[in-house]
Amino acid sequence: MKKLFFSFFLLIALFTFSQKVDIYNKIFYKPGLHMELYTDSMFLNFEYIFLTKYSYMDSSELLKYVWSQDRTLIGGQMYVESNYYTHAISSSHAIGLLQMKPVVASDFGIGNLFNPIDNITGATAYHSYLYRILKSEKAQIAAYYQGPTSVLNSGINSSGLNYYKKVKKAQKNYKNTKIYSPVLIGIQGAVSQDFFELNSYSGFSYKNLEFYSTQNFSFLKKENKTTINNIDLNVGLLYFPKTSFSFKVCAGFSIYDLKFGILFNSKYRVGVYMSL
Repeated sequence: MKKLFFSFFLLIALFTFSQKVDIYNKIFYKPGLHMELYTDSMFLNFEYIFLTKYSYMDSSELLKYVWSQDRTLIGGQMYVESNYYTHAISSSHAIGLLQMKPVVASDFGIGNLFNPIDNITGATAYHSYLYRILKSEKAQIAAYYQGPTSVLNSGINSSGLNYYKKVKKAQKNYKNTKIYSPVLIGIQGAVSQDFFELNSYSGFSYKNLEFYSTQNFSFLKKENKTTINNIDLNVGLLYFPKTSFSFKVCAGFSIYDLKFGILFNSKYRVGVYMSL
């Protein structure tokens, strides 16, 4: 009966309201200020996004989860790979503090690569695997970047050697430092002669969780009189059991209705909600 009720609820939600939720992708922007200003046939549109970092934990605390490798090696490698930033993403889609790819992480049973504990646990296990098959630390470190098949078949190439030297230098210089996660603040709006809309939003990440809030205000001008068109307030908690899958519990209020629902993550994070 419970499964039937949930299926019915989800089916109604799908047909009631579905939208692409863009804010949830902005947490992956590179830290800094991002600005956009453009016009279309009706509006002047603008957006300002500021992504910064907050201190999540000490690296020495995180390295307590490393057992099978030299902790200074992993500490130095975190600097080389991500500069101690939990949400670093490379052009090849390597993720997190030690830039693991999801396909490799899944082989070691790792759930969420944005979670620093999961990331460092998976990377340490991968290092141990590389050492077992390659039998030397130099080959192990080079293969982390170059790939184990390439090292086994052709030896360490120039890219692998350069990576090894970078990691060993960082290991030598490693000191306890801070691990950082993202904080997002932004405003977005559209303006015309008779209409003004302003959206503000904020969010931050913590382990397997992301927290968000959004506020929307829009106004209409008619006959030299400005009236409120809409006020919309939303808060949400996004939970990531896996790197590529999440769901969100959300609640919201507008002058028209109350909203609640869940969001299932896909490549584009498509939202599914129900309005009352």
